[in-house]
Amino acid sequence: MKKTIATFTDKDIFPNNPLASEVSFVDRPTVKVIILDEDNKIGLVGNNKNEYFQLPGGGIDVNENILDGAKRECLEETGCNLNINHEIGCIDDYRSRDKVHCISYGYLGNLTGEKGEPMHTEEEKDNQMYVKWFTLTEVLDIFHKQEKDLRDGKVTFYNTGFNIVRDRLFVITAIDKGYLHE
Repeated sequence: MKKTIATFTDKDIFPNNPLASEVSFVDRPTVKVIILDEDNKIGLVGNNKNEYFQLPGGGIDVNENILDGAKRECLEETGCNLNINHEIGCIDDYRSRDKVHCISYGYLGNLTGEKGEPMHTEEEKDNQMYVKWFTLTEVLDIFHKQEKDLRDGKVTFYNTGFNIVRDRLFVITAIDKGYLHE
C-alpha cells in the first residue's frame, strides 16, 4: 500500500520555526491503527510526558510485513489483538530536525478477544504509557483541541506536533471513507 493522502514538512507543522536547509532524509516506515473495541470505542495511547493522545502504532521492523507490524504494535501498546478491516492510506512527513522521512501507513481494525496488558518497551514504561478508550466524538474533540494547541504554539515536543496532525487526518479520512461512525 502506498496511497498517499498527505505530505507534511516542518513548515506545515511549525510555520514560525526556521527551516533547515539541505537535509538528507532517512526513510522510516511506521504504522498507525484506529482500533475499535466491542463498544465501538477507539483506543488512544498517552503518557506522563505530555497531555496528548495518539493512535497506537510505531516503527515497522526490518523485513516485517506492514500488517504484522500493525498487529505487533497494537499488542505491545494496548495489550489487544486485532483484525485489520480497512486500509486508510499513507501519510508522508519530513522531519528536518531528525532528518527522518516518516512513511506512516494507516489502518482501521477491531480487537479480537479480551483487552490484555500492554507489553511496553523500557522507554514506554519510563514514560508511563497507557491506553484509554473514547467514543468517536470524544476522539474528534481531543484531536481538535490538540491541533488547536499546536497552532497556538503550546506543543513543545517536536515529534508530537507531527503526530497530532497525522493521527487526526487518519481519523478524518476513515470517517470520509465511511469506515468510522458513531
